[in-house]
Amino acid sequence: MAQTQLYLIRHGQTDWNLRAALQGRTDIPLNETGRRQAQEARQRLEGVRFDAVYSSPLSRAMETAALVSGWPMEKIRADQRLIEIAFGPYEGKDTHTLGPAFAPFFADPASYQPPEGGESLNSVLERTADFLAFAASQHEGQTLLVAGHGAALHAMLTAALANPLEKFWSVSLDNCRVAVLARDTAAPGGWRLTASDGDGADEYAKKYLG
Repeated sequence: MAQTQLYLIRHGQTDWNLRAALQGRTDIPLNETGRRQAQEARQRLEGVRFDAVYSSPLSRAMETAALVSGWPMEKIRADQRLIEIAFGPYEGKDTHTLGPAFAPFFADPASYQPPEGGESLNSVLERTADFLAFAASQHEGQTLLVAGHGAALHAMLTAALANPLEKFWSVSLDNCRVAVLARDTAAPGGWRLTASDGDGADEYAKKYLG
């Protein structure tokens, strides 16, 4: 039987990405660079046949999913479990201006405490792990494209690989970069990372914390 595979792709660039502003649940669209990145990702994935395409319901992820897969928007399955972490009052703010209260999010994820109205990393881990279980049971032997966001996809990777929170950012996914998970019930988290074209965690900290 074919192996279940998940192609995880972060959405393309937005104007808020350019100024290092936290987007969270705010529905910011792709900019022209983001659309070009998605088209380039489609070329990199040429030859991969997707049996299903899932996306966060936010427009930047949905458009990325459509451009990368070539599927019409109505065939892409929006799934709330893939939505980005909520940052509450931090949304729209430059990460460099938030100081020590926010710094652990990238520098020490295990100690991050969300602001009032924000979502915890453990909450994101739970809902993305639930999506992983759903994909394994409902799409056995199939290949899926899963379009989402920086924190939500890193949470999924953390759950899939059974990593501790300290390694939350160990597989980096910049805009329109891809990580591939293959189902492996013998692995600690039930999945193996078989490919990744992102940078390391240190690059994330430099970009968002300075």
